[in-house]
Amino acid sequence: MRILIAAAILVLATGQAHADPARDALANVVKCAEITDAPKRLACFDAATAGAKAALAAPAPAAAAAPPAKEKNIVDWFGFPKSQPVTKTEDFGKPAPEPSPNEVTEISSDVLEFAKTARGKALFVLENGQVWRQIDGDGTDVYAPAGGEKMKVTIDAGVFNSYNLVIVGRRGLIKVTRLK
Repeated sequence: MRILIAAAILVLATGQAHADPARDALANVVKCAEITDAPKRLACFDAATAGAKAALAAPAPAAAAAPPAKEKNIVDWFGFPKSQPVTKTEDFGKPAPEPSPNEVTEISSDVLEFAKTARGKALFVLENGQVWRQIDGDGTDVYAPAGGEKMKVTIDAGVFNSYNLVIVGRRGLIKVTRLK
């Protein structure tokens, strides 16, 4: 009996959430468990097991088609790591190639929202929707602009895939990472 219940759980766990044959087979197994007469319960489990095997052997229904991905321009990707895996062993460890002439290496934007994290690190929400946070290793104190002033920032690519944020009108730079 434990084996049949385990088989029923297996049918549920391996079937997709919208797979009707698997759900029906599991419902039949559950119905059998409620029968008190032993010979009738065994016959019910035998029949339910055959249905469960058939449901598992049936091909899975086609998944719903994913919506087409929204095409992003190059500025949308600025700040996220470039996904160019090394495919040859002789290329492993080589420095990254120089940026192409049309590659974005710097952006400028107004800050829509400035906040501080629980650990006191600066958080910048830019006009273009990007969200940048001061990295934990940067100890620079960043202050909110005076009342009514807009904060304008420039972010450029640093070394070793890092990014530097400079607040226009202030001295120094802040090491940041892109969150969104």
